[in-house]
Amino acid sequence: MPDYPGYHFQKDPMSAHKVIPIKTVTAHAPLSPAQKQFNLLIKNIAAQKKVLREWQEAFEQCGQDAVQKLEPLRKTLHERQADMVLLFDQQFTSYKFTASQQEKLSQLITKTCKELITLNQRDDLKDLYNKYSGEDFDSLDQASDDMTLEMMKAMFEQQFGVSVDDAEIDIKDPQGTAKRFAEKLKQQQEQAEQETAKRPQPKKNSQQRAKEAEEAVNVSKSIQAVYRRLVGALHPDREPDPTERERKTELMQQVTVAYGNKDLLKLLELQLAIEQIDQSQLNNLNADRLKHYNTILSDQLRGLEKEVFLRESEVRRALNASPFEALSPKRMIGLLKQDMRTTQCMITRAQGDLRAFRDVKRLKGWLKGYRIPEPDFDPLFDEFPPFR
Repeated sequence: MPDYPGYHFQKDPMSAHKVIPIKTVTAHAPLSPAQKQFNLLIKNIAAQKKVLREWQEAFEQCGQDAVQKLEPLRKTLHERQADMVLLFDQQFTSYKFTASQQEKLSQLITKTCKELITLNQRDDLKDLYNKYSGEDFDSLDQASDDMTLEMMKAMFEQQFGVSVDDAEIDIKDPQGTAKRFAEKLKQQQEQAEQETAKRPQPKKNSQQRAKEAEEAVNVSKSIQAVYRRLVGALHPDREPDPTERERKTELMQQVTVAYGNKDLLKLLELQLAIEQIDQSQLNNLNADRLKHYNTILSDQLRGLEKEVFLRESEVRRALNASPFEALSPKRMIGLLKQDMRTTQCMITRAQGDLRAFRDVKRLKGWLKGYRIPEPDFDPLFDEFPPFR
């Protein structure tokens, strides 16, 4: 399991204040469709915020555990693997082995050396690799890089429909390269859309465009109205009391951030917190204002859903997980713990094998039952089969 990037989630001191849903005033006045939509939107937004917070907290926990716990275990395992190939080399040169045993030892040495050199920069093992493979590691590595470069060029040219130069590709970071190409393509598309927007539009759409522009202005005014009321009530420069000024300064910072993010739900929560609105006012929002609120909240919900999707996609890439595999923050933490347990077991097993294989008779006995994997069997740092 690779490192987990850290995501810092700023705790919200106003998180205890939630927007109360619109309620039915009397049995004879059921909620309108717009009121029901408002309630559903704030419920779904709260749910998406909770999921996003769980992903962010899981990333932080996994990031800390990966650095503080998993990486030291991996380092120890790699050291034991290097000790193993050095022991195999010593035994190979000190004792006689059958042709079959020699082939198995050579395969184990070259395979493990290649992985340690490639993934852990153990260049000190190159001579050992060259000795038992009969080839030069650097030459093979360059040939592999050239082949990888050509494959990545063909893939990106097909995927993005653009000509690709060698200098634009980093074979050590295919995901980063793909991200750069995606951003480049996005910029080109945005530029094309801007150019298209500058062209004269058919007259038949002018009325529709005017209506959409008016609706956008009204939506913007709705959120501005909430923002201005909050600013008027919370402006710290108008507060003589130092303690209250500090509290209002903190609240004003939240208001500014929420307004910048078009986070209507947060602005309404702040209004509730400072008692600018109450249940009665929510219940009696006029139809136009409620319509504009629902438009803003719908956009906010789509933004949150997209952010949750991107977080989950990052985890899938990090874990090389299938698009169909169920993932959750809890499962991500569980997978990391499982990795730590597995790595510790591999260390324990490697330490036992090192002790056993110092006895050449026991090494030969183990080699008798060892089978060289098929060429397509290429697990990452496959552990040595247990000694029996």
